Amino acid sequence: MPAPRSPRRLALLVVLPLTALLGACGGGDGGEGGGGGGAGAAPTADAAPTGPREIDTPDCVPDDARAVATGPEDEPVVVVTLGDGANGLVFAPQSGDTFCEWVPTLEAYAAQGYTVASFAWSGDAAASLRSAVDVLLAEDVDAYALVGSSVGGAMSAALADDLDPAPAGVLALSPGRVSDAGSAASADSAYTGPLLVIGSAADNATAARAVARADDPSTYLEVPGGAHGLALFATDSGPLVEQRMAEFLGGLFAG
Repeated sequence: MPAPRSPRRLALLVVLPLTALLGACGGGDGGEGGGGGGAGAAPTADAAPTGPREIDTPDCVPDDARAVATGPEDEPVVVVTLGDGANGLVFAPQSGDTFCEWVPTLEAYAAQGYTVASFAWSGDAAASLRSAVDVLLAEDVDAYALVGSSVGGAMSAALADDLDPAPAGVLALSPGRVSDAGSAASADSAYTGPLLVIGSAADNATAARAVARADDPSTYLEVPGGAHGLALFATDSGPLVEQRMAEFLGGLFAG
């Protein structure tokens, strides 16, 4: 189990009301496609402030969660964190969705001793994921892994070889082969760290297999049916998916 650590040292600015920054949680998922929040417009330049600033805790997350907004004031990235462990996990949502969809998983892994983070997509999907990583790292975690569903999984795989520090591992549920950050296919990535891709046989399995490594069967788990992304948890294969996730993520930080 991850070890506890000293109090976080995240520098926060003024408290802002969440309603001014984020609409209601929810939305559909784009499946194979690219953008994180369904918005393709470039973020507005010179729209201060840019640093992380504390905001009201969203209604969908536990009361002891922390929430910040970072980036341009007119289109910030909202990031929530929970837990107080030395090892961190960033959970990337599906397209059009937010941290709200990951709340049960965030609570479960925080209870196991991790510091966990998730976010709401802005118009710049790659910047959204990078911002969540930066916020998590500012909480003094020693190492972190990326976990993403659908577009979130594709973005995690596509950016894994470009993040500094690099993630300790990447876990993708039903990822598309492409993302706004470029190709998520393992053949196009310089990332060589631990990887696990989980997909359904009847849900664009070709794309999920491309994100896994063809020369390493251990990087891919395929389950029956056509469930996509987080819907995998609600299928008969849900317990297996959760077990493999826990084993993979726990193994990243063992020792």
